[in-house]
Amino acid sequence: MPDRRSNFLNNVAKVKADAKNDAEQLVRELKQMTAAEFLRLPAKTHALLTAAQYREVVATIAPEVSLPDPPPPERVRKEATTLRDWWRACPTIAQMILVTAAVTTIFLFAAIGTPWAWKWTMSRVEIVRPRSTATWPACARLSRFTDGCVYYPVQDLDWATAAEQLQMSPQELHDVNPHLPPQFVPARAPLAIWRHQGHLED
Repeated sequence: MPDRRSNFLNNVAKVKADAKNDAEQLVRELKQMTAAEFLRLPAKTHALLTAAQYREVVATIAPEVSLPDPPPPERVRKEATTLRDWWRACPTIAQMILVTAAVTTIFLFAAIGTPWAWKWTMSRVEIVRPRSTATWPACARLSRFTDGCVYYPVQDLDWATAAEQLQMSPQELHDVNPHLPPQFVPARAPLAIWRHQGHLED
């Protein structure tokens, strides 16, 4: 069964036929929506509303949201010469759409770029350790960023499980720890993590 939003979108095309009556019907239908449904509507639907109608709908479905007061009308509209003037000249609806798009873009790039930026930063830090692991720092946990430290498992640990958490091959991990048995890593045994991205010094 189609939901309320789908039924509404099917009726949007009728708004252009009779501007006054259909605009009032449009506002009534918008007031029946939730805030989330209203935000998911296409921009062309929001553009059908005047600034006053937009504020009226928002005040009904999201009374906790406070919209800025519209600027007083000017007798002579001045040509926008700066970005600030251009922003003030934009309709309220256009400002809302631009702000929403900008915030969405920022969060999208942050979600995609943060792991890669962290990995890039870690790859630029050269780790220097003595050849003896006795003075290496302890690893807090096993992850793809763990390197140049010694991990002490609280219980017996399978080589394949440790390698999977580190995103290393079991053979590479075992080559760095020839002092440990090949069957498993015993509890509290020193498991050295070294990815050969830094260098060892005497």
